[in-house]
Amino acid sequence: MLPAASTLCGIFSILIAGSPIFYSAAPRGVCSNCCAIRERKDIKFLLYTNKNPQNPQSLYLSDERRLSKSNFDLQQPLAFYIHGFSESATGDKQSSQQLKDAFLKSSNYNVILVDWSPMTVMPWYTNAVDNLPVAARFIARFLRFLVANGYQTRHIHLIGFSLGAEVAGFAGKQLLEWGIVLPRITGLDPPLPLFESNSGNRHLTQTDARFVDVIHTDGGILGNPEAMGHADFYPNGGRALQPGCARQEIANNRWLNILIGCSHQRAWEYFVESINNPYAFPVDKCEPTNEFGRCKEGNGGAFMGMAADRRLRGKFFLDTNDAPPFGRNAEASVAATQSAATTATRTVIESAALPMLPAVEKINGTRGYDDGNTLRETRHTKAATRLSSTVAKATTTKANTATIKSRM
Repeated sequence: MLPAASTLCGIFSILIAGSPIFYSAAPRGVCSNCCAIRERKDIKFLLYTNKNPQNPQSLYLSDERRLSKSNFDLQQPLAFYIHGFSESATGDKQSSQQLKDAFLKSSNYNVILVDWSPMTVMPWYTNAVDNLPVAARFIARFLRFLVANGYQTRHIHLIGFSLGAEVAGFAGKQLLEWGIVLPRITGLDPPLPLFESNSGNRHLTQTDARFVDVIHTDGGILGNPEAMGHADFYPNGGRALQPGCARQEIANNRWLNILIGCSHQRAWEYFVESINNPYAFPVDKCEPTNEFGRCKEGNGGAFMGMAADRRLRGKFFLDTNDAPPFGRNAEASVAATQSAATTATRTVIESAALPMLPAVEKINGTRGYDDGNTLRETRHTKAATRLSSTVAKATTTKANTATIKSRM
């Protein structure tokens, strides 16, 4: 095994098809020609809040003093994001930074970006897959550390793109062994290579959290088309080419990206758009899966992305636009904020913010949301309905031309 200080273990950023790719002459891992993994240095936790939207604060496992002095707010929800292969958490115009900006724009979030780029560098994909359990266990330990320091599990939303989605699933499995049930994991186009049904590698499943939703956009190439969550979404059939990819990449002289990148990254692009336009992606139809014999579309329709109802079960299909805004219901979603009633509408939303679903007592030795939590979910749905009605009335009063078409 190579020492971590070896020049072969250095990481470089190069441009391929116009996108930054992280490269190393030797992989991280446990093989004879691998660089040694240093968990505390190779897996970083970068905290962003509205107090520090551009300059992250580094958090460390078991460092209670640093946590207490940071901007981490125990009362605010946490978006915890894990990037994919050959990415980094700080790469400009990559998934991590785009998602962080969207969450901070939407509300007062804690956003933690996991940077495990030293373990996912090009061209060492096989080693990155082998490193997945190591990264996932370290991430699970960090989440357990947050919970042990007073943070409520019900606030955590674990999100992963590509290989990061599989890390999220593995972390969820590890936390379950420790009696902690995550309320939600969102997988954004989990990878297909080395995760085929006969590969033997475990992948994200609906048992990893109380609610697992998955967006498939590059099925059969880089993305895994298999239904693996409670709710699996297949925009434009869930396959390449996603609408607009050919024109977009040709216009930017990124011919290679037409086949190997654009459709794959549409998964995080759709999800990022849904953070501030949660009802932009209404579902057209639903099919049952092997795990769920019949569809469940929640209350009043299903939406892909941030507004996905936790009662959804099945495979959901929809079409998107070929350029931003991708959501075909985006105009209805943002009509209020574009009208003269923007200020009034935001005031109403802030004063009537939806409550988080409360955590419940231990269930079979674990903590989380009871599957029979119908009463609480009904209250949450009624609150959403009242909010939608209030926003619509405020908008109509201020500007007759503004319309909100709510399908909550």
